[in-house]
Amino acid sequence: MAMQPPPSGDDAREADALLPRSDSAGRRRSSPVQSASPRPPGSAGPRRQSSFRHDVGHAACETYLVTRLTFTLLQYLGLGYRWMRQLLALAIYAILLMPGFLQVGYYYFFSSQVRRSIVYGEQPRNRLDLYIPKDNRRPCPVVAFVTGGAWIIGYKAWGALLGRRLAERGILVACIDYRNFPQGTISDMVSDASQGISFVCNNIASYGGDPNQ
Repeated sequence: MAMQPPPSGDDAREADALLPRSDSAGRRRSSPVQSASPRPPGSAGPRRQSSFRHDVGHAACETYLVTRLTFTLLQYLGLGYRWMRQLLALAIYAILLMPGFLQVGYYYFFSSQVRRSIVYGEQPRNRLDLYIPKDNRRPCPVVAFVTGGAWIIGYKAWGALLGRRLAERGILVACIDYRNFPQGTISDMVSDASQGISFVCNNIASYGGDPNQ
């Protein structure tokens, strides 16, 4: 087989001229980054609503999980569901009574008929409150009230409701405070109460009360 000689330079240029040129060589390449089409104005709304629902659902699941774990822990510690139901019922009962407590508290701290923390002795707890009737043009009957409290939580303000109701009926009420444990012994409590009653008998006339009633 005979070998053909390589084409000369002129022949090569003529062959290149006869070949068709590709359009891709002269065409400008498009940018690889395509412009993002703008979103319609209302397209973000459903996503936000979906995210909000997801957050609410997640929070509800977490709350349920924590509550369930709390009850499980209380049951593990020996506190059964019966005890927890009673505690919940007590909390609901206290919430229902709260409006009444607020009314009595407002009366105790802001009413002009209440004389609070009158000193009757030398001890820090030797104080008493007086509930004076509105109509005190003549001497009123007197009630000396010593509140209970298992020797440890007795306080003169616990008699606010009693003092208010009796004062509305024309009776002057003296609620006597005294030392509780561990501030004092039972003998100290009896001594404080006796001293408070003596103060009421000797000085109640200056507050509109009748020491003989």
